Formats: sequence, structure tokens, C-alpha cells
Amino acid sequence: MKQMIKIQSSKIIAALMIISMLFGIFPAAQSVSAYTICDAAQFVADVTVPDGTVFTAGTVFTKTWRIRNVGNCTWTTSYKLVFSYGSQMGAPAVVNMPTTVLPGQTVDLSVNMTAPSTAGTYQGDWMLQNASGVNFGIGVYANKTFWVRIVVPGSSSTTGYDFDANAASAVWTSGAGTVVFNGTDPNSAGVAKALATPVLENGVVDGPAILVAPQDVYGGYIQGVFPGYAVQSGDRFTSIINCEYNATNCFVNFKLKYQIGSGPVQTLWSFAERYEGLYYNANVDLSSLVGQTVNFILYVDTAGYAYGDRAVWASPAIVNGGAPLPPPVTPGPFPPVPTSCDRASFIADVNYPDGTYVAPGTAFTKIWRIKNVGSCTWTTSYSLVFVSGSQMGGASPIPLTMTVAPNTTVDLSVNLIAPSTTGNYRGYWMLRNNYSQNFGIGYGGTQAWWVDINVSGSATPVPTPTSTPSGSVVSFDGDFTHNTDSVAWYDGNGSIVLGSEASEGTVRKITNVNGIKMEDETTYYQNALLMHPDDNGFVRGVFQSYTVLSGDTFAAKIGCEFQKHTCDVIYRVGYLKDGIITYFADAFNEVYEGTTRDVTVDLSSIAGQTVQLVLEVQSNGENVDDYAVWLAPRVE
Repeated sequence: MKQMIKIQSSKIIAALMIISMLFGIFPAAQSVSAYTICDAAQFVADVTVPDGTVFTAGTVFTKTWRIRNVGNCTWTTSYKLVFSYGSQMGAPAVVNMPTTVLPGQTVDLSVNMTAPSTAGTYQGDWMLQNASGVNFGIGVYANKTFWVRIVVPGSSSTTGYDFDANAASAVWTSGAGTVVFNGTDPNSAGVAKALATPVLENGVVDGPAILVAPQDVYGGYIQGVFPGYAVQSGDRFTSIINCEYNATNCFVNFKLKYQIGSGPVQTLWSFAERYEGLYYNANVDLSSLVGQTVNFILYVDTAGYAYGDRAVWASPAIVNGGAPLPPPVTPGPFPPVPTSCDRASFIADVNYPDGTYVAPGTAFTKIWRIKNVGSCTWTTSYSLVFVSGSQMGGASPIPLTMTVAPNTTVDLSVNLIAPSTTGNYRGYWMLRNNYSQNFGIGYGGTQAWWVDINVSGSATPVPTPTSTPSGSVVSFDGDFTHNTDSVAWYDGNGSIVLGSEASEGTVRKITNVNGIKMEDETTYYQNALLMHPDDNGFVRGVFQSYTVLSGDTFAAKIGCEFQKHTCDVIYRVGYLKDGIITYFADAFNEVYEGTTRDVTVDLSSIAGQTVQLVLEVQSNGENVDDYAVWLAPRVE
């Protein structure tokens, strides 16, 4: 993983921190720099050879990174791409900058490499070097490396089970019931179909594949239960997973589940995927299931509403012999990025933050603070438009009432009415330019923002119980932020006390009154837990005894705290029983990239058991900015 390289002068760092405090908050996630420094870089994308790409021994390939100049100095052709450490893979140690790169511009940096001759996983870390011979890189202090990571397989791999070939024999279902394989597309009940030559997110044609679209509801899912397969020693599940090409609103969770006989359905592996122009090589060890006949389940659910969610399992298979499959694909051109003319950045919910309780039928005005981060002025010919979810009686389109110049923020509002039925409601909104083209936030300006409310008989949220006096017996009520004083908190050095996050190995409770600002620049007024582990350490909470019910699921929003730019952590959920902590297969690696995500963990494997649930955050290296937020962690 990434390593911090010590900066020569601590005075420079101190000065930069003072300047950042004097001038307020860091710019939005879409901004080109977190602070002002001469030489600083930002990793944008793996244009070719994403992490985990498989190459046979001796294959010659070209690795290309897309890097942005986020400093205030121009990179001339006297600047260089330089090898730092790890596996050089036959590459030259120095590659000249191909062109002049002005502050704010991006450049594609390429280097020719050769896959090693021995099977294994190889990583080489690289940096940039200025004209004076000083190395610099990415991260908040411009001292981190970027890398290439490949897999060289063994020589005797065989395919034990082909999910594509057996897809028609699988039982496909969603929350709406049975889904016909290769049936109607689109279909609000869900879609499962074969693709002979699917186009991956980066424009590459690969195949074959299984395309699935979850049921078109909030939290929708679709799954295929496959015929039984006897797992052998050395078996691994492999697939290229991504969203369908041009499915720019896609944001889903891929899960490999399984069932043995009539036993419980369990999750073996999961991965959160959104449309960003990249794909991911899944490679899952099946050694825990050796000798058993298993019904594997390909499962995909939404990370919100299912609008635009079209997920692709490319070449899903079980392979034996230690050689990851599918074979490598040669990445094609990066998908077309919409013009930077019209781009937006979400700044804040001015009112009615996510989860606000509103009485049925209540009229209210929702206001978002949005920033113009494109190069074109938004005129009064532009409009705020509803795109999906619950419209709640809001008008659409709503013309802007003023012009908004680039780098300017504006408050956008819409009059809404809370639905008459109790429940959670979310409506997605975007902007529309004078050519009737929708645009929004996120990668390529393709993502919507939203209003999210809970409708109940009262407009007042359910009160948070007070902490339990010492010595009292406490039962877990499903909310991980209740009764936190009674929780056993630990780090790698022993027990810790709930309190301030000022030191390492600490945890703090955030109340819905104070709120907490997360890396997506939103202040959330919901109860939360903020964990800060030691270097390469952890913070762990062991909660009160709880009997897990059938259908129970852990849910939370996770992300790094605002301005913790080098945050790199792993979230884990588990349970304590008979003195042993067991972790669920779902582990979530989170780095500071300007977005948060909603995660779920299926608890069905321990239904009926009385356990103590465990929340843990691990540091992925140095912990300088490892401030990890569990927002509204709960059992549903």
C-alpha cells in the first residue's frame, strides 16, 4: 500500500496548515488542489492496466496513469516519471515528461513493462521528479506514490464451473418475484440476460457476460441461484465486474453468496461498484468451502434507487490450479467524459438533511447549496429538474432565477409535500442546460443529488435514549449509537474510553444535534461514531448482547471525516460469541475521494443466535488522517 515519505522541512508543512486554517475550508472534491504548493500531483485514473490485471509471464504491456497537476508550478519537459520502489518489471527507472503541464491540467504518463516470469502478484510504486531532482507525488502532502499492480498466474489453470454457460439454469429472482432470464429489457421487476460481447466501462469489448439490473425500487436487488457445484482444493471465483458501458448513474453492490443444502444463505465476498470508467478483477478464494456441494448465488443490489443500475459480471467462472481467470483484456480508450462546460459540485444541504422526520402531508421547501465547477455560466435558461425517485409534488423543471458564473455557489430550492404514508422517501434532482441536456455532480457531472426524508406520524425524530448507569444490564436495541457508554471499546493496546478524538486509538460519538461533516462535504445531522485508530492499528467496539432475527441486516453510511485527505481505512463488522470474534466477509476499504457510500451486511448466517455485534476500523498504514465515520449504524 501507500507509504508516507518524510518531508524535508516540517516548517513548510506547518506553514501550509496555518494558511489553510486562515483561509477556511479546503475546496470542494472537484477542485484541483487541497492547498497551494509548487509541485503536487493528483491521481485521476488508471487509463490502462487497473490493479489486479492478469498477464501471462513475459507479456510486454504499457501502463498509463492519468495524473493532474494540482500545484502552482508548471511541469516542463525537464520533469520526470521515476521508479520509487517495489517491482520495476523491466521498466526504465526514469521517463521524461511528454509535454508541458500547466496547473490544473491532466497528463497521461506511460511506461513500458514486462510481466515477471514467476507466478505471483507484483506492485511497482512511482513518483514524479521536478527539474531540480526533487521527488514529489500525490496525497495531501504530495509525498505519496502511485503504482501498478498485476497478477502473473500459474501455468495449469482449468475452468471448473462456467457461470455464463449455466446462467439459464439458475433461478433468478428479485423483490418482485421470479425474473425470466433473457426476458424483457428494460423491466421494473429486474433484468438478467446474457451478453456475448459486453462493452466494459472503459470501452473494451469483452465476453461473455451476465448483465443484471436490480428491481427498480429503492434498495432493489436481483439474484441468480446456480445449480450445485462440488468445490475442490485450489478453486477460486473470478470475474471482471463493472457497470455496463454508458450506464453513468450505475452504483451497485456486487456480492457472491452461497448456500449449502437447506442451510442459511451467506455472503462470501462483496464489492461496491460505481460508474467511473474502470473495471475490477474479482478473485475470491473458495478454500473455506472445499469438499462441499454449494449453490453459488450472484447477487447485486442498489446503493440507493435503482435508476440506471446495470451491472455486468464478465466471464464469471470458478477456476482451479491457482491461475486467476478470466484472461487479461487490453484496456481500450477511456470512456468519453462529458464536456467540462457544465459541471456541478454539491456543497451542503442548507435544510432538511438526509433522514429528517416530516409529518405526513406537510409542505416544506428543500434547499441545496450547489457550486458551478464548470467553465460555462449557468443562465436563467438553465433549470433544476427532477430525474427519479419520489417527486413529492415538486414542480419540474424550475428555471434558475439568476446567472451563476463559474466557481460560484447558488442555493437551489424546490417546494415539496411529504407523502401521506409512513416511510422513507428520496427524490433525485439535477440541472438542465439550455440545450435540454441534464448534468450534475461527480465523475463527468453525471450524478444526481437528492432530498431524503422520513415520514412519520410526528415531525419529531425518535429521541435517543440516555446512557445507562454503570453496572446496569443493557440490551442492544438495534442502534449502535445508543448506550455507547456501556460498550466495550478497544484498540491494539487494550481498552480505551469513549471520548475525544484528539489522540490516537480513540472513538467519539457524534449527536444528531451537532452533526458531522463528511468527505462529500455534507454535514449530516444524524448520530454517528467517529473512530481514529493507531498506525496500522484498529479501534473496536463490542456492543451489548443481542438475539439476531431472521432478515436482520446491518446498515450504515461510511466515509472519512471532511478534510482528512490521507484517510485510508478498512471497516469491518463482526460478532462476539463464546469468547471468539468472527468477522463477516463484507469488509469495506475507504479512502478520501470525496464520496460516501451506503453499506449493508447480511446477518442471516447468525439468525437465532444471541451475540455481541462488533464494529471495527483498521488503519491502512500511517494514521495521520484516519478519521472514519459510521453514520447512523443500525440493524434493520
